Amino acid sequence: MRPRITHICLHVDNLEDCVRFYRRYCQMEVIEDLSRGGEGSVYMSEPGRQTDLVFQFMGGGRSHVPAENDERHFGFVVESREAVDVVAKMAREDGVLFFEADEYLPGAYLCTVKDPNGNCVEFSFGHKVPPA
Repeated sequence: MRPRITHICLHVDNLEDCVRFYRRYCQMEVIEDLSRGGEGSVYMSEPGRQTDLVFQFMGGGRSHVPAENDERHFGFVVESREAVDVVAKMAREDGVLFFEADEYLPGAYLCTVKDPNGNCVEFSFGHKVPPA
């Protein structure tokens, strides 16, 4: 048996807010909507990656309140430093910027944004994952 990751499921407080966030910030698309009235699940993926990795958002959960030193996050790569700055500006205006855009690792320019459920989402340019 060789397991292969297919999806990540997040139990969220407000399904509609999370869908709206991941559309706006990550340009993810809804590929299946099994929700009704904020309950049930919505499946989202990046365009063209529906068979690679899917986020499943399940309504009826609670917001995540991480500990101060909790650095867990979802990482998205963007095409340039300028694209990181665009995300940071948008997040600053929306009041969801967690870490300002900066070079936190040598050669890795990134910012971190909080989704509506309290999860951190990193947007980076030059961050080698997996490490070279």
